[in-house]
Amino acid sequence: MSNHKKKVSSNRNRLPIILSLVVVILAVIAVILLFCLPDKSTKQSGKESVKTEVSSKKKEKDSSLDQEDKKAGSKSTEKAEPEEPKEPEELKEPEEPKEPIEAKGNGHIVCIDPGHQRSGESAKEPNGPNSKTMKARVTGGTRGTTTGVYEYELTLTISQALKTELEKRGYTVYMTRDTHDVKISNMERAQYATQVNADIYFRIHANGAGSSSANGAMMLTPSASNPYVANLASKSKTLSQDVLAAYCQATGMKNLGVQANDTMTGLNWATMPMTLIELGFMTNPRDDKNMEDAAYQVKMVQGMANGIDAYFQGQ
Repeated sequence: MSNHKKKVSSNRNRLPIILSLVVVILAVIAVILLFCLPDKSTKQSGKESVKTEVSSKKKEKDSSLDQEDKKAGSKSTEKAEPEEPKEPEELKEPEEPKEPIEAKGNGHIVCIDPGHQRSGESAKEPNGPNSKTMKARVTGGTRGTTTGVYEYELTLTISQALKTELEKRGYTVYMTRDTHDVKISNMERAQYATQVNADIYFRIHANGAGSSSANGAMMLTPSASNPYVANLASKSKTLSQDVLAAYCQATGMKNLGVQANDTMTGLNWATMPMTLIELGFMTNPRDDKNMEDAAYQVKMVQGMANGIDAYFQGQ
């Protein structure tokens, strides 16, 4: 009995120790669980922290992009948007005027006829309206015996320069040709002057003679007894006189005067005051060389333009 009591007493004494060990073991397990297996709230908190950080960075990026877009937008408004390229217009061949043309500048229209063309035409045409007399459509012209330049070349060069000068002075100017390779008769040239409603018809030629001593300038104009344009003879003569005087004064060319001529088709078909200037003799060495000299050509053009000015000032 006493032994039994001793055993019970001994077991009772061990119980606290065992309990203490259990508590310690449980505490160790709790600590292990605490550090190795974080609870859901910790995980959720971590996730929310990460999300917050990502969201913050995204907002910063979006804000930066918005600022860049605004800058780009302001720059684009500063520069005009390029227009869409327009399709080029088709080039059209110049048409001959069909309606009367109104003068610009000083109000006067001049039609210049550079005499001849590269190839003459022997086919016939009436010498004037309702004329039974037939003449070659256009002849080949003469040639410089010293320079070798053809008349049709010289007349076009001078005509183009005169056109430029007259336009500077306010005239509206037309030319019957602007190249050598044409087929335009003397009658057709005069009719073109009518078509463009010219105030004067100014024909430019150069002279030639069998003798190389012949030199100087002259003007050809219809007479008062011309069967086709007698009504224009007076004004045509005045135009001729004004131009020849100014031309010879500017160039020093010998003045051979104004000569009446009723046989020229290019004059007989005109419907306005007209004249034909013989610039000089291409068969004369001095005249021929002078008319090919650039500085001398300026004087020729200035003289003719001055004469045309004088004519209109006197009307």
